[in-house]
Amino acid sequence: MKRFINRITPAKLKYRFFYAFILFVLIPIGGIQIYQFNKLESLIEYRISELNENQLEQIAQSFEMMKSNIILSMLTLENDNNVMAILKTPSQYERVERISMLEERFNTLQTYEYSSYVQYSLTDNYGNHYSSSKSAENGNQVIPEKGFNRLLHEDTSYHLLLRETDRNELWDRSPLFTLFSVVKDANNEPIGMLRIRLDYKEWFKSIAKEISTGQRYFISDADGQIIAQTKNGLPLQNGIVQQLISKQREGGFPTYYIDKTTNALINIRYLPSLDWYIINLFPLDLFLGDLKAMRDQVLVTLYIMFGIFAVITLLISASITRPLQQLQVKMMEMVRKNLKLHLPEDQYKGEILGLHQAFNQMVYDINHLVAQLKIEERQKEAIHSQMLLNQINPHFLLNTLNSIKWIALDDKNETIAEICVSLGKLLESGLNSEVELIYLKDEIDLVGSYVYIQKYRYDNLFDIVYEVDSTLDYALVPKLGLQTLVENAIHHGFYQMESGGIIVVRAYTENKKLHIEVEDNGIGLEYAKQVAFKRSRRGIGLANLRERYRLLFREDAEIKIIPLTRGTKVKLSFPLLISIPYSLGGLSHVENSNC
Repeated sequence: MKRFINRITPAKLKYRFFYAFILFVLIPIGGIQIYQFNKLESLIEYRISELNENQLEQIAQSFEMMKSNIILSMLTLENDNNVMAILKTPSQYERVERISMLEERFNTLQTYEYSSYVQYSLTDNYGNHYSSSKSAENGNQVIPEKGFNRLLHEDTSYHLLLRETDRNELWDRSPLFTLFSVVKDANNEPIGMLRIRLDYKEWFKSIAKEISTGQRYFISDADGQIIAQTKNGLPLQNGIVQQLISKQREGGFPTYYIDKTTNALINIRYLPSLDWYIINLFPLDLFLGDLKAMRDQVLVTLYIMFGIFAVITLLISASITRPLQQLQVKMMEMVRKNLKLHLPEDQYKGEILGLHQAFNQMVYDINHLVAQLKIEERQKEAIHSQMLLNQINPHFLLNTLNSIKWIALDDKNETIAEICVSLGKLLESGLNSEVELIYLKDEIDLVGSYVYIQKYRYDNLFDIVYEVDSTLDYALVPKLGLQTLVENAIHHGFYQMESGGIIVVRAYTENKKLHIEVEDNGIGLEYAKQVAFKRSRRGIGLANLRERYRLLFREDAEIKIIPLTRGTKVKLSFPLLISIPYSLGGLSHVENSNC
């Protein structure tokens, strides 16, 4: 044996490597791939079978539900006092009234899913005929005479036609899934006939179409006769239905059955309450194509690519691992040098160059973010310091205003008292630094307080109009932002005006944003800029407002100044946030809505 192995072993080392590669790499990998492909094929067939079983279960449940709904509709009609009265004594009603009442009753029954495929027909002993608006009558009796006589002498007064062999003798070849019932009064005397018919073929096609992924469905009765099927797909071979039903009854039917003739996977589901079978035929070629050809192609491609990669990998591994090791060393140095590191890019190309560029960009972005965080931290500290400075003795100011208000009331000067109240609201709101967003209705209330003071100051120079929908009362807006715009309209827009000023405040929603506009009929933007240039003190209201909105909403906020023919309009736009109080039926969280 040893001599035989030495004889077939190549003498040259390169051929030894070549044969070793074939024997210990290619052949084992090929065998494993064939085994895995066969396992994959079986697994896919099993998963498809599970999917088909679930779909058949959905269809079976739909049939059971439809049968229950039809029987329930029958019982509902037979226990309806109005229906019984119309059938028993139709002369007490006008014909139009009878038809209208029964059609309305039929319509109330057609509220469940797929009820549009159900037709109702009803007759009384006087020859009056009634039907649902969807039924098509051809003049035949609702119940054939032989079937009617049979129902009169049976224990049950209804019959659901389900077998093809039962159609001829008693039921005059009526369609399957038709329910016949003799309507009886309280004395068990027949007073009419009821027929409920389901267009089961079209209904079956409809529900199959909703869940189909390329397969075909069939319905067979207990004798193996196909009574319904979907239109498209592979045919069901002759005799296979009886074979499947026979195996199903013997309990020897596997999880699924493969029809080698059509390369199709077949599942079957029995409906015991209907004594029907639902069959699912899934074309495997539709999902997998030619599986064997695919397997051969994969194996050939695998061997070719494996040989190519075996050679190329040795050549390129050194050119890859060496710069990667250098990159690892530089990354370790980056921590020691506090991110002050830059890798050279002119020595490399391709993916390695991309790695170096990405690394340098990452270091730059980290340094930029650290610098930006430091700036924002300093800004926060400055703002916090300013807030603390602004809150010095707030209670003293409010108490002083309160004292002035009571002195004014004692002197019966209600105007000064009201001004104190308005100013107190503004001061209290401004000093409350813990709340940045308030309700729009509260912001408008603060604007009202401010406007009251300014109208007194300017001797009723202007009026203000609000165009705000009540549905936006609980929209959240930055505190005192609207007041700033109204203040600009008064001080800049109405400069050198003596009367006739109008300020319009409107709010509306568009594209999930809240838009607030403040419009005045003042001197206009250009003239206001000329006047502002002559003033020694430069205004900071709008600049401060822009910065507040940037900190609150980042890039989602926008402030536009729009010059008008007469006056100026300033438009605020920011995300719409609705926070209706929980006591008024709101949610327990802020809702981002497009209203």
